[in-house]
Amino acid sequence: MKEGPQSAVPQTIVTMLPWHGRARDRIGAALQSERMPHAVLLHGPQGVGKERFAGALAAALFCAQRGPSLTACGACAECALSRAGSHPDLYWLRPLEDRKSISVDQVREACEQLGMTSMRRGYRIAIVAPAQAMTVNAQNALLKTLEEPAPRTLLILVTARPSGLLATLRSRCQRVEIARPPADDALAWLATELGREVPPGLLDIAGGAPLRAVELAPHFEALETQMTGLLDNLLAGRAEATRTAEQMMGDGLPVRLDWLESWLGRALQRRTLPDATHLTLPGGPVLQRVAAEVNISAAFRLVDRLREVRRLLEGSAAAQLVIEALLVELAATVGRRGVV
Repeated sequence: MKEGPQSAVPQTIVTMLPWHGRARDRIGAALQSERMPHAVLLHGPQGVGKERFAGALAAALFCAQRGPSLTACGACAECALSRAGSHPDLYWLRPLEDRKSISVDQVREACEQLGMTSMRRGYRIAIVAPAQAMTVNAQNALLKTLEEPAPRTLLILVTARPSGLLATLRSRCQRVEIARPPADDALAWLATELGREVPPGLLDIAGGAPLRAVELAPHFEALETQMTGLLDNLLAGRAEATRTAEQMMGDGLPVRLDWLESWLGRALQRRTLPDATHLTLPGGPVLQRVAAEVNISAAFRLVDRLREVRRLLEGSAAAQLVIEALLVELAATVGRRGVV
């Protein structure tokens, strides 16, 4: 696996995840019908294994013993190279370690790699992850390659935000979605992966994305303890919004906002779904009362406000003020003066 001017590339897992079957079958059908695209836009939410799918897809296309299901055998020489992260016909394109974007020079080098003759007499594949990190100039450079692609080449653009790509670039790719698995399937996989019962609320905070849930699992208990304490104190009037906002700031802010949105969502389920009365929510007496009594319309407005806050936080230099305003609204809506 050639690295080029990019960050280190990990070894490749050549097997796909259980919920990757639909995407695999779609690309497999195109391959069988000899209508394989030269570019795939692989999109879906964070934490569903898009990069793993891209690497496993590349391994399957390289595999000397590939069956009709587009699955790498895992035993041939090609799979050994893929697993070791050293397949000479696979090129990963990522931001440099000290950069947030993928430059036009990086893309040009990747395009040169795709234009070369395969060293293993098979496909030449380039994976761009995350694709939205490419600058506008880099995306335009990639367009030139897609206008006249070389035979047996594949470009895989991996992104959770397709809107971050030029419309002209998106139009030249076959879109393939990696969706969240059904909750029951995700929980079963999680239980096996964690080797224990899945804590209530973990998958919900992860947005239904199993790999993100695995990442959050070691810190989940501490997160629950911190957030229930902060909100109990805020809504009971024992703490001011300014102080609570200060305590929520830092690297863990996005996850804390995920927790808050998840808590509001579960409270809404308790209020609106007849079969959700058994749903347990964390927190002390104040949070339990709010969950049982909160006005449904008010809770939906808070969820909308929380999502607006996420957008405001992107590139904001006044993040703490944004969070403080959200907490003031939360306290005014469901705080010590009662639910409205």
